[in-house]
Amino acid sequence: MADEKPPQLVDYFVVAGLAEGSRLLEEEPLARPARPAEPITDVAVIIRSQGEEVPQGFTCIETTTSGHPVDLNAGLLNNPQMFLCYKRGRDKPPLIELG
Repeated sequence: MADEKPPQLVDYFVVAGLAEGSRLLEEEPLARPARPAEPITDVAVIIRSQGEEVPQGFTCIETTTSGHPVDLNAGLLNNPQMFLCYKRGRDKPPLIELG
């Protein structure tokens, strides 16, 4: 027990490289767009099944990054289709919390 040493850097060193089918990062499509410059200042929930439209200046979140619908009531029977909308800008302080 007395001669045990703490782990050394070389104990966990790994050599990594590209496999035969790998592509350079410059060739890979970006998973997400660059971070937007303007913060989110407002949010709204709209009920599409009752004919509500996206408020002016707002962006509606309709699908996930993988393409699935983002209806807030998805999976529930006979419930209205509700979607979350957001607005970006510098005219108000940014949202820092939702309750």
